[in-house]
Amino acid sequence: MFINLYIETERLIIRPYALTDVDALLTIVSEPNFYEFIPEDVPTKEDVRRIIEWSLHCNQKNTPSQIHKLNLAILEKKSGVLIGYCGLGPNDVTEKEIELYYGIAQDYRGKGMAFEAAHALINYAFHMIGLAKIIAVVHPNNIASIRILDKLGMNYEYTYNNLTKSLEDFEGMLHYTIKVENFDGSNKGE
Repeated sequence: MFINLYIETERLIIRPYALTDVDALLTIVSEPNFYEFIPEDVPTKEDVRRIIEWSLHCNQKNTPSQIHKLNLAILEKKSGVLIGYCGLGPNDVTEKEIELYYGIAQDYRGKGMAFEAAHALINYAFHMIGLAKIIAVVHPNNIASIRILDKLGMNYEYTYNNLTKSLEDFEGMLHYTIKVENFDGSNKGE
């Protein structure tokens, strides 16, 4: 379910990271402004390699009742090129909720591919893993991502305020949620 995960959509293949993804993933996350709305530093090549190795280890430990982290590569089906990532993991702020996240290379934005990947992963999470609820956290200025969350049927719940010092990078972020019973698996939002 996690180690051999394979999701195919009309234009994409979503699969776990492989060690051969280091250079392609580094190229994407090194793009100017890629981390504009993400409260993390741009990783080095060594960081990316460690993240991939850690992700592979997490896939061995993941269970439907405890997802440590599920980092996945997004490939364009036609070319086989790695164009981004998506995944599920415990929310940094609440820690008990499972968060959806994604990132797409600049050349592939605005084409519905992030929506297609996120929709497919939510569908997998609800119908294969058995999750009942998924959340997403988005910067209020990230209009493109907010649009994707709206199309996915996710609902704004609240804004993170008065967080502890260790979580201050999330201050002002928007918290969205969707439950399995409210998810439209037809992909008609695209």
